[in-house]
Amino acid sequence: MEEVDLFVIGGGSAGMKAARTAVGMGQRVALAELRETGGECFWAGCVPTKALLWAASVWQMVREADKFGIHPEKLRTDFAEAMTYKESVMRVMSGGAVPDADPGIPGVHYFHAAASLEDQHHVRVQGNVVKTSHILVATGTDPAIPAIPGLSEAGYITNREAVHLTSLPARLVVLGGGPIGLEFAQMIKRFGSEVTVLERSSHVLSNEDHEISELAETLLKQEGIRILTGVTVERVSHTAVEKTVHILHNDQREAIACSDILVATGRKPATGGLCLDAAGIAEEKEPMKTDGYLRTQVPGIYAAGDVNGGFLFTHVASYAGGLAARNMFGSNPRPMDVRVVPRCTYIDPEVASIGITEKEARAQCLPFRTRCCSFADVDRAILTSRAAGLVKLILDARDDQILGAHIIGPEASSILGEIAVCMKNRLPVQAISSVMHAYPSFPEAIEAAALSQEDC
Repeated sequence: MEEVDLFVIGGGSAGMKAARTAVGMGQRVALAELRETGGECFWAGCVPTKALLWAASVWQMVREADKFGIHPEKLRTDFAEAMTYKESVMRVMSGGAVPDADPGIPGVHYFHAAASLEDQHHVRVQGNVVKTSHILVATGTDPAIPAIPGLSEAGYITNREAVHLTSLPARLVVLGGGPIGLEFAQMIKRFGSEVTVLERSSHVLSNEDHEISELAETLLKQEGIRILTGVTVERVSHTAVEKTVHILHNDQREAIACSDILVATGRKPATGGLCLDAAGIAEEKEPMKTDGYLRTQVPGIYAAGDVNGGFLFTHVASYAGGLAARNMFGSNPRPMDVRVVPRCTYIDPEVASIGITEKEARAQCLPFRTRCCSFADVDRAILTSRAAGLVKLILDARDDQILGAHIIGPEASSILGEIAVCMKNRLPVQAISSVMHAYPSFPEAIEAAALSQEDC
C-alpha cells in the first residue's frame, strides 16, 4: 500500500468508527493500532469492569438474601472465578476475537503496529511510508500517574492491570475518587478486601452535582469503604511485605499500610511516539487542540476521541470518529454537538447525569429551579429493597426545558434515556410528566420529579 485517502492512527471507538464511515463514503483507508483493536473501553475499561461489578453485585445480593426469606447454604466467593466470568463475557462480546486481531472492516488496510507522522501527508508504519490526504489521530489516553515520591519504587497498578488480577488484594489503597477509582473500590470491597479511597478534592465524583456525590460517598462508606477527601499524598514507602501510603489529611499525618495501590487519578493523551511536531503540531502533555469540526491547526489532520480531552466516554468517541470522517469527505461539515451527553458511573447504586449541575447553573447566572424525587418514594425501589437514591432535575425557569438531570439509584444509566430524548429535542419537562409510566417501575422516579412543584 503506497497511498490512501485516510490514515487512522488508533483502533479504539473513534478510530474504528471513522474508518467504517470513510469506507462507506468510498474512501481508501488504512488503520494502525499497536495495542488492542476495540480500544481501552472494551479490553481494560467499560466491558471488563462492568462484568466484574455485576459479579460483585450478585455476591452482595447473596449476602443480603436473608431479608427476602432466602438462606443460601453455600456462602463462598472466589475472585479468580469472577475473573473467569469476566473473560467469558468478553469472549462472547468480541465474537471470540483476540485483542490484537484485525478488526475486519471491509476495505480497511490494518496494521498491528505503531505509526508516526513523517509530515502532514505521510505516515510511517512497519518500516514503510504511506502517503495520505487525511490523517486522523485517535490514540486515546493512558493513565496519568502522579509524581508521588516512592510510588514507582513501591509499585502500583492501574485499571489495565486491575482487570487482569488473579488474586484479590488483601488491603487496597485507591488513589482517586472519580468513576474509575470508585468502581474498583466497591468491587474489590464486595469481594472481601479492605479498601481505602484517597481523594484530593473536597468530595468524590467531583464533576457530579454535589447532592449526588455526597449521597454516593455516604452509601459507599456504609459498605465499609474508607473514603478520605481533601487528602495530600506526600510519599509512598515499602518493605518486602507491604506498602505504606503517607498522607496529610485535616492537618494530620497518617500512614496507611496496604498490599496494593491502584492509581486512578485521571488520564493523559496517548500521543507519545507519534512525532506530531514533524507535521507541525506542537508536542504537548495536554489534550490535542482541535476546532469544533475536529480539525487541528494543520490542514488535513484531525483528532477525535479521548485524545482531545473533554468527555472521555466511548459513546462520545464513537460519535466524534464518525463526525470527523464525514467532515473530511462530506459536503456539509458539522461541528461537534455535546450539549446532550449521558455520563454514567457504575457503582451500586448507579450514578447517571446529563447537562449542567446546580452549581454550574448558578455560575452561569441562569434562571432555574430544581425538582427532586427520592427513590424511597418509588414503589419499585421499595419492593426490591433498593430505595437509596435521588433524582434531581435542573429546569429553565422560563420555559421548563431540562438543563440538567442527576440521578443516583437503581438502573440510573437506563432511566436517564427519556431525559436525554427530551433535552435533545428541547422538550419541556411536561413531556415527561404528561406521559403514562408503567407501575411499578424505576422510571416513575423521573415522572415524580417532573411532577413535583417544590424546589429541592
